[in-house]
Amino acid sequence: MPMGAADPALRPRRQGLLRPDACACGDPLPSIKVRGRVADLLSFPRRGGGTVRIVPMAFETLLESIPDIDLFQIVQTSPTTLRVRIRSTTGADRERLWTAVRQELAALLGAHGADQVSVERAHEPPEQSPGGKYRVVMPHS
Repeated sequence: MPMGAADPALRPRRQGLLRPDACACGDPLPSIKVRGRVADLLSFPRRGGGTVRIVPMAFETLLESIPDIDLFQIVQTSPTTLRVRIRSTTGADRERLWTAVRQELAALLGAHGADQVSVERAHEPPEQSPGGKYRVVMPHS
């Protein structure tokens, strides 16, 4: 069967992430929200020297557990800085949400010995790349 223009090519062996979601159009059939790949590691200076690498899944799992986050994106702007883009759910207390995000990320980084990393609040929403892909975590290049 030939692949049509709207058929997704899912490659689970390439570490693709999927999240089941209801379709915004109201269609009752099952749908998925493709979230992209997670092959890139984030590297940070470790307390006491050296480097620690953290898989993006650690950040994703952490932020997905915080209520009122609709969509998020973490951009590593330098080896010691993370910029967090958040789209909150309607009616969410954004200050309380940001406090929770900052505290949880600081705890995760500290547990890995990367407690010198600063976490910045972005005012822009999560963005897709120029090619149309959405990356949840973007390592410093």
